[in-house]
Amino acid sequence: FEEKRRRVVGWSRRKRKLVPSDAELQCLNLNPGRNVVRFIYETSVWGRQEVNTCVYLWEWNSKVVISDVDGTITKSDMLGHLLPMVGRDWSHTGISSLYRRIKDNGYEFMFLTSRALAQADTTRDYLAKLCQNGDSLPDGPLIMSPDGITTSLFREVIKKTPHEFKIASLSTIRALFPGQWNHQPFYAGFGNRETDERSYRAVGVPDGKIFTINPSSQVVCRGTKACKTYSIQELSALMDQMFPPVTKSIDVKDNEEFNNWNFWRTSYAEIDIDA
Repeated sequence: FEEKRRRVVGWSRRKRKLVPSDAELQCLNLNPGRNVVRFIYETSVWGRQEVNTCVYLWEWNSKVVISDVDGTITKSDMLGHLLPMVGRDWSHTGISSLYRRIKDNGYEFMFLTSRALAQADTTRDYLAKLCQNGDSLPDGPLIMSPDGITTSLFREVIKKTPHEFKIASLSTIRALFPGQWNHQPFYAGFGNRETDERSYRAVGVPDGKIFTINPSSQVVCRGTKACKTYSIQELSALMDQMFPPVTKSIDVKDNEEFNNWNFWRTSYAEIDIDA
């Protein structure tokens, strides 16, 4: 009925899409890494308006480290929102240096937060300006909730289900990588809640590479056999073992089971609790 009515009246409907086609992406002539894209439009009321965003071009075999923002880079969720607005630093000591060293070993970073899209400018500004002892956070895409502030807060504070948005977003991004070479793009994930662990595990991040940072700046790694706690500085000292330098050759495929950290580490004795 609706289709017949459109033909009779002569209506036309323009279909909007959020994902550009391959041809449209090729027209952008993207460079490896970060690319600035500018949307320009004009209205009779506001005149010429511009909106800037970034598009990141990565190799097909890139290894991506995911990081939450509130409670992970900052010491707590709520104060992480408020204190930077009044010029107070409330970030974990050493987090910038840790992330920078991971980036220097060849890993790409992606920041994932359930903050609303309306907070994009303040969140990007905070991440760009955070600097500790001369180390700034590595550059990387910022993925935010497309919903409004009220909806985002309701999902995170009342429903306590931010993982629903995060799993959907990460699954969409993982689908961008070619599947024929059986490449898992997500290498590790940093968070501060059980919902972060659930999100990372759902998109294939190994249990031994899921790190939870508590308010005391302790990094908890829950492997399959044991739960290990590090300080941020201790984890940074184990950089080349936990995050080995990346070799992006097509002929070389790293096997996590036989890297230096997993192959040489001491295995835990199994205890029969029923004996």
